[in-house]
Amino acid sequence: MKIKITDFIGNIQEENFNQTKIDISKDDLLKEDLWSVNTAKEQIEKDIKAGKLSQVIMHVADAEFPIDFYLETGVINLPFADAKKVTHFFDDDAEVETKIYLSTACDYLNASKFHIDLISENVLKNAEIKHTMDIMKSNYETSVENFSNKEDDVEKEEK
Repeated sequence: MKIKITDFIGNIQEENFNQTKIDISKDDLLKEDLWSVNTAKEQIEKDIKAGKLSQVIMHVADAEFPIDFYLETGVINLPFADAKKVTHFFDDDAEVETKIYLSTACDYLNASKFHIDLISENVLKNAEIKHTMDIMKSNYETSVENFSNKEDDVEKEEK
């Protein structure tokens, strides 16, 4: 879907995009069950067909800590929350194709508590769906490991 940069920023700031939330389990991630990404793909395709930007939030409901994955139709590897910064990379009147990005937000992921990946140039294909799940699983496992290490550090400090 093509969109003008000013329209992209305006739509995000005015929350004029479709947002869908999906709860997933950590078992879904660890077993690499693709239902959540396939559900997100269907929603994104429906939104794009309707000419709307799309954000699908996949929340890991039973994780030991908050962790969310976002599939978004963006114009550059920035989350919707940073839409204003898009003007640093494009002229306001530029018209560009949207792409699909996966963002991970978790306090235990890394120092920035965030990671973003370009998933697809347009429509999610089967290999890209599998790759998306691989990234989600890896980011979850990294977060679990970091969370566990932090818990161990707290226990050592208490002794």
